[in-house]
Amino acid sequence: MQLTRTVAALFRIIASACVATAILLVPTNATAQGTKVKFGYFPAMVDTPVFIAASQGIFAKNGLDVEMILFTSGPALIGSLLSGSTPVVDVGALLTFQQVAKGHDIRGLSHYWSSNFYSLIARSDLATPNAGKPYPAPILDLKGKKLGVVALGSATAAFAETILKDAGLQPGTDVTIVPAGAIATAAATLVSGGIDAYISYAPMNQLLDARNPGSYKLLVAPEQFPAAIQVNLYPHAATTQKYISANPLVADAICKSIEQSLAFLADPNNFDAAVVGLEKWLPGNPPGVIAAALKVSLPQILGDRKRLGKITPEQVKNASDQMLAIGYTSQAVTYDPYVYRSSTCN
Repeated sequence: MQLTRTVAALFRIIASACVATAILLVPTNATAQGTKVKFGYFPAMVDTPVFIAASQGIFAKNGLDVEMILFTSGPALIGSLLSGSTPVVDVGALLTFQQVAKGHDIRGLSHYWSSNFYSLIARSDLATPNAGKPYPAPILDLKGKKLGVVALGSATAAFAETILKDAGLQPGTDVTIVPAGAIATAAATLVSGGIDAYISYAPMNQLLDARNPGSYKLLVAPEQFPAAIQVNLYPHAATTQKYISANPLVADAICKSIEQSLAFLADPNNFDAAVVGLEKWLPGNPPGVIAAALKVSLPQILGDRKRLGKITPEQVKNASDQMLAIGYTSQAVTYDPYVYRSSTCN
């Protein structure tokens, strides 16, 4: 009788161990299914991979129920991230690095662009004797002129100050930086002569081509800027360490979704579907504008396709050095701990 009780107890222990092992072996990503996530975005093609992930159901395939939250200003977006109201956002290095310098635990998840997408355009009637010369010579033609950016203190303003510094020009003294607003407003301001030049991004040039052909000229194309600008930390998905600690599977699913979105864009057969998806999130443009903008943007989004969606140490260092050089941040930001890394992310 004693032996029977001992054997029974032994079997109960073995059975309990098997159950515990089975629980541990259940795929952890199953718990991410149906997770609701608010994702803050900016209404421009800088967020192309996010729009594709939303329009093609990629977020949903990775267990995320994403609510897209529109922001039209960087301060409002970063404030919503820090308050926890919008736990995942699209953001550039400028806004996050400034907050990291203040002690906030922001982490980069996934990068959208392989190289620089900003160009410098000017009114077609502006005298540009240095046009066609190697960088930074064309920037010298802005002396005494008004250079438009989205807003003062914005990523485009930081870009403007960087290229002016490269040319030996002083912002505010040699060149007036003017907050001209986003694409629609800035296009009208450029055409009317309210600004002489603009830090441009898609679909600005394509919109001007459609509505005001011949109204501008390209002074510096995206690929003509130096290496430190080419390889930089541009719009990327970011969150806080607090959110990652509470929702690691969501963070991984975001990274996976962005990578799959970029893979979707890399397939030429998906071009038309990608345009339809982008037009949903960027309405109001003349026919053909988004298609033309995507065509010229794909090389900058995809690059050599070796590290799609990944944030690299070189990107972080170049962005940090840039912000320090123009006085936008007070301390260097390093790859670790800024970049979140896991088996899926980076």
